[in-house]
Amino acid sequence: MILLFFILYKLYPRQTRSPETVYLAFTFGLIVIVFTSFGIEKLWSKYLNVKIVKSFLFPGAVIHELSHALLCLVTGTTIKELNIFKIENSGIQYDRPKVPYLFDFFITTSPIFGCAVILIVTSIILGNPIQVSESLPNEMTLSMKLVFDYAKNFLDMIWVTLNLFWKSGFQSISSILFIIASIIFTVSMAPHKSDIKYIVPGFIVLGTTLFFLEISGISLLDYKWWDQALQNSWKIVTYIISMLLTILFITSVIIGFIKGIKLTFGHKSG
Repeated sequence: MILLFFILYKLYPRQTRSPETVYLAFTFGLIVIVFTSFGIEKLWSKYLNVKIVKSFLFPGAVIHELSHALLCLVTGTTIKELNIFKIENSGIQYDRPKVPYLFDFFITTSPIFGCAVILIVTSIILGNPIQVSESLPNEMTLSMKLVFDYAKNFLDMIWVTLNLFWKSGFQSISSILFIIASIIFTVSMAPHKSDIKYIVPGFIVLGTTLFFLEISGISLLDYKWWDQALQNSWKIVTYIISMLLTILFITSVIIGFIKGIKLTFGHKSG
């Protein structure tokens, strides 16, 4: 996470954002990434050839498991087994961390930030060929209006992303490669089902803690490097959500279309 913030701190200029609610917005955005990537991975595994899916996502799976392994080393957690170069049965097994729940949270969330870093580096190498301008609100207030605002923003992001890909996504080799990389590394953020019990509560606790520290006057945002890196990291969060929502939309449309055809022509009339 710190490496991701440092890269973004160097890449983008400072913007102005309201304090307190920044953390709530981040918490919500990261949870959206968790469940959307998880849902896409499950849909693909259920309705597509599993071997083809695993082969396509293989680069992301390597980063996913290496991210787990790195945080195991950082937290002093013993790795019992690590298979990263097998398309089938790849994964990592490790002992119970020395500090349960906290280190579990660090280890299980590491692929999100690991895949994000690789995506940023890929974009830099390819010359930043794709940039989605539509963004989620970077502040949150708890109200019913928030639900409708985010629903509208989600639909807008899907439309803008589809339109952008149609107009400029396939005009160069670099843009095509980046779209492929974006699909691989965003979907590969998907956690294992058993990891969600650490990830979601962990993000909620972290975001809520930072929120209350902010409103009580203990502000990390007073530190320029943290403020600026946190602000600009919203760009990659927005891009990841845009990609995942668009992938989920396209996947759902295709699955619905196939199911409709099967229902229409799959049974002979009596």
